[in-house]
Amino acid sequence: MERFDVAIIGAGPAGAAAAISLARKGHSVALIDKEKFPREKLCGDFINPINWPILRELGMEDDILATEHEKVTAFRITACSGEEAEARLPSRKEQADFGLGMRRWSFDYALLRKAERAGVAVFQGGKVKKLKRCSQAWSVAMNHSATIAELRADILIAADGRNSWLAHRLGLTGAAEMHGRSVGFQLRLQVADVTHGRVEIHLLPGGYAGVVGLGDGTVNLCLAMEKEKLPHQRQVEFLWNSCLPHNPYLKELLRRSVRVGEARSTYPVYFKPRRCFADGVLLVGDAARVSEPMSGEGIYFAMKSGLLAAETVGEAFCSGDFSTAHLGRYERKCRRAFRFRRGINSLVRNLIYRPRLLAPLVRFSAKQGRLLDSLVDAICTPEPAR
Repeated sequence: MERFDVAIIGAGPAGAAAAISLARKGHSVALIDKEKFPREKLCGDFINPINWPILRELGMEDDILATEHEKVTAFRITACSGEEAEARLPSRKEQADFGLGMRRWSFDYALLRKAERAGVAVFQGGKVKKLKRCSQAWSVAMNHSATIAELRADILIAADGRNSWLAHRLGLTGAAEMHGRSVGFQLRLQVADVTHGRVEIHLLPGGYAGVVGLGDGTVNLCLAMEKEKLPHQRQVEFLWNSCLPHNPYLKELLRRSVRVGEARSTYPVYFKPRRCFADGVLLVGDAARVSEPMSGEGIYFAMKSGLLAAETVGEAFCSGDFSTAHLGRYERKCRRAFRFRRGINSLVRNLIYRPRLLAPLVRFSAKQGRLLDSLVDAICTPEPAR
């Protein structure tokens, strides 16, 4: 049985960021994921400029820029009635003033390889089967390479997504978590004569669609639609033929597009945060329900929570205290770090489903750009480095 300081279940941005940070602090880390990378992931595929300080902290800036991407320098919003407004992404001295359109297939794999280079023991295709608390440590049994492998760790970090197996196992979930207003979809499109450089939000009856180019002649089309407006079957065909064409800009995009790859869906799209700590355990990213998909900040929330978890775990090892009371400081750190951005996202989410109110705001922003500029600036300006 191998022994580690920390075992992380889930190797997405939250888990990988925590693993890299902890390995650099000198801790032995096991990073476990049931999938084999690279793998697809439902996401808006927009790397918001607020991620640059974190990527630099992880030593990932050059790796990400060397990966296939599209440079994004502007934001655009449109309404079904034809109104549209555009804003440049904020520019600050000595800071990147652009975002990226990039497949999670590539982004997550680059993070995983960075973790391996940092000395993290990576177990791809490792599905956790049993979990046991014994002698102030955790015993983890998993299917790996057609055998049952076991390891032991002083502390666990759950980064295994919104339907976290570990959160369910520890009783940190509730029945109401599986109910929500909207269903999320992702379509990848091959587009003729694609010229982008923008991340776009297109309003629809009962929801919205996000569009960003990926640098390879394709675009990611991600949607959030009210569940009650969707049929029980053939939902993607309904969206393609009956819903998306309500927006003239999307109608034109579909006319020039061919769907490639599989359509993906998830439910619910929005969720309230859950308790993210227990005795010897922290939850990060979607497992902690810290992510917010509305404004393209999901990857930021995930990686930032991973870094805050690594910081808290480092403090726990210094004090030798892995108790619930001690690890509760992680949740307080997340609350302080995300309070402002969660407030903005709550406001935007409430507006997005009120087209009669939002369409005039889009029209006003087209004439007087300061309103949209201020919103984009708040969402996309990186925080000062610590």
